[in-house]
Amino acid sequence: MDVLIVDDDAVTRFALCSALEEWGFIPVVAENADQALEKLATETTPHLLIIDWSMPGMSGPDLCKHIREREDGQFFYILMLTGKEGNEAIIEAMEAGADDFLSKPFDHRVLKVRIAAGSRIVRLEQTLNQLASRDALTQCWNRRMIDELFANSIAESTRKHSIFSLMVIDIDHFKAVNDTYGHAAGDNALKHVVNILNINLREYDQVGRYGGEEFVVLLPATDQNEAWGVAERIRSAIQFQPTILGDDRKIDLTVSIGIAEFDRNRDANQSAFFERADKALYTAKQTGRNRIVSSD
Repeated sequence: MDVLIVDDDAVTRFALCSALEEWGFIPVVAENADQALEKLATETTPHLLIIDWSMPGMSGPDLCKHIREREDGQFFYILMLTGKEGNEAIIEAMEAGADDFLSKPFDHRVLKVRIAAGSRIVRLEQTLNQLASRDALTQCWNRRMIDELFANSIAESTRKHSIFSLMVIDIDHFKAVNDTYGHAAGDNALKHVVNILNINLREYDQVGRYGGEEFVVLLPATDQNEAWGVAERIRSAIQFQPTILGDDRKIDLTVSIGIAEFDRNRDANQSAFFERADKALYTAKQTGRNRIVSSD
């Protein structure tokens, strides 16, 4: 686990880095609050932080307050490190947003157990977040999370004037799969489809299970023509890679796909944009299935 150390004192930073590495953690170093905020803006944001109280510019308590005011919903466990002592200092640190408090000079044994406790809390929070945001069966995003990512993608596309496409996928005749092979086989088929989606999408594309056998794929920086190419790759892979059951039986599957590209002039909101892709999916289903239809 990465641990962000925010301290302007080089000796303290070295001592903390050495101790953390010995205990199996990966130290990430910032010399002041500005550098710390830059580190927290990356995709590999550390969620366990050791922050010194007294630093030039923004102080440790002020940095805590700034972190707690973030609106991205990320969880951070903060240990405040300071030369101050007494209840007043502890109260001030906790009111600023710190989770724990340790006075300098610190006992390495005490620091070790407190870092261990903080890491357990971070892992628990990450596990709870995983359970709350992932579909239990397929492990892709659940509907709540894909809706949130969908809204964020629209906001980013609007802000940056960038292209963004949406794909709505439905497994054809899925009820017949459950009726013929049983629900356990149907579950395997759903997981098989998601595996094919993950293989054929880029790292920054997002897949969510919208309900039953319907999936939503968010394609940033992708126009409708490019989305068609991605959709065809997926459609073909699913058609020609059947689900294999434990007794060597095969389930042949096909999917219908609706595509839409975000249009700021036509799509007044998220629902309007989704409806265009969903109507394209309906057309694909009505005109024979196992096909792709783009929104007008």
